[in-house]
Amino acid sequence: MKPYQLTIAILFLVITLASTLKIAGTLGYYMLFTENFIETLCENKDRPELHCDGKCALSQMIASENDKNDGINLDFLKIETVLFLHTVSEIQFPFTPLTPTFDVAYTDNYRFHLTDRIKHPPRV
Repeated sequence: MKPYQLTIAILFLVITLASTLKIAGTLGYYMLFTENFIETLCENKDRPELHCDGKCALSQMIASENDKNDGINLDFLKIETVLFLHTVSEIQFPFTPLTPTFDVAYTDNYRFHLTDRIKHPPRV
């Protein structure tokens, strides 16, 4: 792989992972540093009787991320487009007659008899 191809692949990987892990990072930040999250992002610091503890700000952040992701337009998948149109010409393969070969080294040492019966019971 050439260096510029590797760089582009790593760039796309980082962008994809960053957008995928954004909500997980926000939840992790809330779970690990709850007090800091409340101090920086909570809107109801002056009303402690609500017992919000930053959950209101967290739910708003998650809802805003979900609203952004729901706006994907997939109407282009409904359109059928012919990409390649070609007539297939007749293909003829050359005929080579097969010459039979005989394998004289083969010996049939094993014989399976389905209808044979055991004449005596097995001994233990």
